[in-house]
Amino acid sequence: MATTPLGSNPPRATTGHHPLTHGHRPGLPVCSHGISGRFAQPDGLFQVTVAPFRGSCNDVLSQAIRVAGQGSRVMVAQFLNGGINQGPERATKLCGSLEWVRPAIDCCLVDPSAISLPHRQAVKAVWTASRQQLLSGVLDLMVLDELGLALEFGLLEEDNVLNALRQRPAALDLTLIGSAIPDAILDMANQVTRLRCRPSSSLQPSSHAEK
Repeated sequence: MATTPLGSNPPRATTGHHPLTHGHRPGLPVCSHGISGRFAQPDGLFQVTVAPFRGSCNDVLSQAIRVAGQGSRVMVAQFLNGGINQGPERATKLCGSLEWVRPAIDCCLVDPSAISLPHRQAVKAVWTASRQQLLSGVLDLMVLDELGLALEFGLLEEDNVLNALRQRPAALDLTLIGSAIPDAILDMANQVTRLRCRPSSSLQPSSHAEK
């Protein structure tokens, strides 16, 4: 049996980083049991969160910031939340390894009938940058917010988006959030979470007890 000499450093893996796998330290390889001397990349997790309301991404974004702070390479792309004229060229950098991109528009897109050509171009620019990073293999986690609604509004080509999602690197953790997710994307996901909004009155105890 081979041993590691005292005082020497164990080999470091350049891949195999899996930010959403609990109990696995970032940067360390995952050993394939029963195969001596070999290492296997962990499979990435494709998660979809569907909510009947806009603005449901806070928990996912908090998780993205947390794993970026642990050294994971993260990209967050929001397709319909503008307001700061950002665009891919002026992406926000956080924690040293998180890139946050919004379209270069001065508003949030909520009404399809009010969407102009510059709006369409800005959303497409975000997708172009996202697609490039998605397929590059350099990311550990990617979060796509309201990608499904951008498809529903006709701002992106569905076939182009689906093909890119199918070609994603095997080790990439991918999270989609939104109020409208096509069935074709839901079928790809490993995990689908559906949030529901209850009226506040339903949380109050009923004054009429059942007999």
